[in-house]
Amino acid sequence: MGGGDSCHIAAHGAERALEFAAFRWPASGFPAAQWPLAAGGATRDASGRALLLHFAPGRWLAPGPAPELGERLARAAHGGAGTLLDATGKWARMSITGPAAARLLASTIDIHALLAGRECAAAMLFDCPAIVARSNQGFEAWLQASYVTDFLASTGRVGAALNPRLR
Repeated sequence: MGGGDSCHIAAHGAERALEFAAFRWPASGFPAAQWPLAAGGATRDASGRALLLHFAPGRWLAPGPAPELGERLARAAHGGAGTLLDATGKWARMSITGPAAARLLASTIDIHALLAGRECAAAMLFDCPAIVARSNQGFEAWLQASYVTDFLASTGRVGAALNPRLR
């Protein structure tokens, strides 16, 4: 896609990631101000970067967690609220930005319906397991790392089909 109908996909370098799974759902004993408890909830920093994503019932992803967040998750695990997994290497972050980002994703999923009333959700994007979230510039997706090559190939084919001028 080009010109005013553009979309840019950027793969980001490896970053530390933590996953937390609650033993009971609905969760109890979590400080609401520090945990997004609503389905598809997220906490973000002042710049809009995702800090903690509630992507499935009782499941959270902390991409690139600050030490304080990592300690908070560890305290919850040690307190018996759930289990904490170091998922570094499991997830690869992709930015999908530009005016045509939603149009590109519409080739695989109704992104607006998926994220209606939510900040994030687990989904299959072009047959690739992912967690997708809104961002200030479009969307972010954390893909299972072993699917990144297939995702980039699929989005490249779809992008070319949506804009034949790029062929």
